[in-house]
Amino acid sequence: MEKKITNDSKNKNRFEGNYFEWLKEELTGWDRFPWWLFGTGVGFQLAILLLDKITWISIVSFIGIFFGMWCTVAMGAGGYNKKGERVSSHAINGLMGSVSVIAYVIVNLSAGHWWSVIDQLCFFFLIDVELLLTWRTWGQGNNNIIKSLSKIGWFVVIVVILIAWFGLYHLGIILNDSNPVWDALALSIGGVASWLCFRRYSTTYTLWLISDCVNVVLWLTALQKGYSQASLPMLAMTVFYLATAIMGKFNWRPSKVG
Repeated sequence: MEKKITNDSKNKNRFEGNYFEWLKEELTGWDRFPWWLFGTGVGFQLAILLLDKITWISIVSFIGIFFGMWCTVAMGAGGYNKKGERVSSHAINGLMGSVSVIAYVIVNLSAGHWWSVIDQLCFFFLIDVELLLTWRTWGQGNNNIIKSLSKIGWFVVIVVILIAWFGLYHLGIILNDSNPVWDALALSIGGVASWLCFRRYSTTYTLWLISDCVNVVLWLTALQKGYSQASLPMLAMTVFYLATAIMGKFNWRPSKVG
């Protein structure tokens, strides 16, 4: 079915098909590289699943990683819409992103990463929920304006992250977080990145790059200490997310200084 666009009372484009028709539209027009990246990531994760002992946590982690990789690739995938206009993102979060969040929450709870659970919930409420509510007009009007942070803005972001890290680390010790140093830093950076994405700042991908590096260390530590069976697939997933953050960094360019 063809995409039907009308102008509402505020003169914004609005998708008039159903949600699954919208998803189909968002899955078309991608550049080739994002699809190659997604296919490579899924193939690697499938190999990890099949070559190791299959348990309920490995299945849950695979499901979460599959949908998580799909959503993050889409968020940073450049391409073209049906009008032939260049776009910087194809949003398929919302329902599909919610599946990955549920799986990641279960995996992090089983690993004792309390702050990573909250990090996932921040992503869910700031990105997935908004998209579930605004998918008909996503990428139109103000939703398509990407801003950049000023030097003062960067200073505030860094201060907020450092203060949050300090507080969460000490609280994590009290709550017996399995890896309080890196888990606290993951939430401090990831939570701010999700907020900036919600506010349409290109800076979010710079922070997600750093956050992905932190998560690599977090899950590498989990693999070395052996306290989570999901540590290897989650480690591979964070490396994949690092690649998608690099891709998004190039595609999400400021269209307006904010």
